[in-house]
Amino acid sequence: MKILIVCQHYWPEPFRITDIAENLVRIGHDVTVLCGLPNYPGGYILNEYKKRKNRFQEHNGVKIVRVKEIGRRNNILFRFLNYWSFPHYASKKIKSLNDDYDVVYSQMSSPIMMTSPALKYAKISKKKVLMYEMDLWPESLLAGGIKSKSLIYKHYKKVSSNIYSRCDSILVSTKEHIDYIKALPGCGKCDITYLPQYADSIFEETHFETIENGVIDLMFAGNIGKAQSVQTIIKAASLLKNDSRFMFHIVGSGSDFENVKGLAKDLELNNVIFYGQKPVEEMPNIYRIADVMLVTLENKSYASMTIPGKMQTYMAVGKPVIGAISGSCNAFIKDNEIGFACEAEDYQGLADLILMLKETELRKIGLRSKEIYYEKYSKNIFMKKIIESLKKLSD
Repeated sequence: MKILIVCQHYWPEPFRITDIAENLVRIGHDVTVLCGLPNYPGGYILNEYKKRKNRFQEHNGVKIVRVKEIGRRNNILFRFLNYWSFPHYASKKIKSLNDDYDVVYSQMSSPIMMTSPALKYAKISKKKVLMYEMDLWPESLLAGGIKSKSLIYKHYKKVSSNIYSRCDSILVSTKEHIDYIKALPGCGKCDITYLPQYADSIFEETHFETIENGVIDLMFAGNIGKAQSVQTIIKAASLLKNDSRFMFHIVGSGSDFENVKGLAKDLELNNVIFYGQKPVEEMPNIYRIADVMLVTLENKSYASMTIPGKMQTYMAVGKPVIGAISGSCNAFIKDNEIGFACEAEDYQGLADLILMLKETELRKIGLRSKEIYYEKYSKNIFMKKIIESLKKLSD
């Protein structure tokens, strides 16, 4: 197939769409990606993409077409400018693209408007669109402080309903998203299927052995924004700061990173290590430090319907998981028996779970976690479903 992928984010930004596109090429498909300018997670356009540089690239067999985009800059004004700049410029760009693609694939990580250019191209060329939904809109706006009764939320509810309803098929990363989307105006008849995320190839292909040092090392890895509630981990670490059996490792960066570091400093913690943002290539070595992985989200309705993509990564590397998280992910951890969970933002509960950990038990849970991953969530399973869905629409 000749596939056009539309996604605001792409290499060198750390998003799974890069792995998906490159896998499609390895299988034998012709893939072009229409995307924006790299600025995540720092919020500023990388120097090598300024002044119209590198607008057309090829990376690992994938043809890349980049359009102008305003960097996020980690404040609400520029966040919304970022949200609208990509669909605006990408919708202009699609007019100059060839109309000989067989099908259009939109990876919707956020905002939902990044799918608009895919729908416009499909309308012009009379092709069909497959969306893979990874971030639930308009519910995700609540993470940024937008109120559900506000005019902004109501506006984006209409925008979201319009976009979902125009997709020919939708794959969702969390089961609970199906009922949510179908309840939106005009979306009751949407063709929606559940397809959980998978771990990047580098995590599936690497053999992980935990470094034995007599300490139980707990690690959070990923974006550090307000929604991720990493401060819950820091507060739990504070309760355990006099217990030398535990060490906390925070890997990643984001809009709440400085606040999280500041909290650790204020609490005078010497059991927390910050690594900052690391390239994905370095993560296998960093993961070897961990005996157990941590997952947290804030206590909000949208978060209770979310299973972060890092869950599959944690499982692929054979690590048990402890979560301070409610709803879907809490149930995911318990149903798959891959670790332990308390409710979101319950730092006392998180500390209590950590206190009951035993190294021998963690190793057994880690082995089970990896087995479950390959049984239910592997890349092969994911790619098979993606290709099946794309072929169905291209026919």
